[in-house]
Amino acid sequence: MSQFLGFTRHEFTMSIRRPGLWIAYGLLFAFYGIVLLAPAPAGEEEVITLGQIWQYAGRFVLQFNLFFPVVGGILATDRMQRDFRLGVHELQRSAPLARPAYILGKYLGVLASLLFPIFLLTMLIAFGLPASGQAPWAMLYAMPVAFLAMTVPAFAFVTAFSLACPLVMPLRVYQILFTGYWYWGNFLNPTAIPTISETYLEAGGRHVFEGFFGGFPDSMNISTKYTSLDATLNLIVLGTCIAAALFALDRYLRWQARRA
Repeated sequence: MSQFLGFTRHEFTMSIRRPGLWIAYGLLFAFYGIVLLAPAPAGEEEVITLGQIWQYAGRFVLQFNLFFPVVGGILATDRMQRDFRLGVHELQRSAPLARPAYILGKYLGVLASLLFPIFLLTMLIAFGLPASGQAPWAMLYAMPVAFLAMTVPAFAFVTAFSLACPLVMPLRVYQILFTGYWYWGNFLNPTAIPTISETYLEAGGRHVFEGFFGGFPDSMNISTKYTSLDATLNLIVLGTCIAAALFALDRYLRWQARRA
């Protein structure tokens, strides 16, 4: 267990120190900070009431899921492939750390490093809105809950496939296909183009947002389609897909070890 925790911590440290991560996230931080915290024009100030905090917390996090998982998925694509490219995987295979522990440690370390900066942004928004008088202080606990329910599953799903898929296809090809998939599979209207965005395979958080957080505020005139049962089934399906991706990664590494 100590070796597993040490490997997870090491992977987290290497990933969180990447300049590319902070540069890419920093640009999105600036964008979201301006959009969500900038004061509205005179006479148009919208104050979130106590009865609306869950809807708005979910809405803010749903907006995060529009861009952050794409950046996180692209950043995660080389973390497993890097071990093969540098020959580190051969050394790790000879170490006493078991293959499932290696995969899980890699996965959790990368996932935590991708989520940590976004959690900081979430808490900044959660504090900034009440401090500026735009929301009650209850937003301080509503935003972290929405982050846990919507952003964590999205990144868990993205990270699992971004670690496994680049081992069996060119890295750049996967990054391009993944970016296209994220918007096609989560945010496009199926009446305009065939998509899985309204199925339980949707990973962008819309099912959870509507099922657990009440959907968009009434002032936006956007109807709610999903119930809490839909949200629960969506999370179960995503969890199953994550487990399948990590299991396939384990089988692939086992196959590679037999070939060596």
